[in-house]
Amino acid sequence: MPSPFEPRGEDEPSHLVLVNAAGEHSLWPAFAAVPAGWDATGPAAAHRDCLARLAQAAPRPATPSGATP
Repeated sequence: MPSPFEPRGEDEPSHLVLVNAAGEHSLWPAFAAVPAGWDATGPAAAHRDCLARLAQAAPRPATPSGATP
């Protein structure tokens, strides 16, 4: 089974960019519920678009602790 953090289709809106109160950003699969303490920064988008948004927003993505997609 592929990782939920891997790209799906080329243009499929498969991922979200999340942010927490500390300003940390994370890539998250769109099919999974957003973990407590995190908010989506916008609508689901293609994997590559979310990676581009992450690169602009934060130097190092974080992983929501204790969350499972």
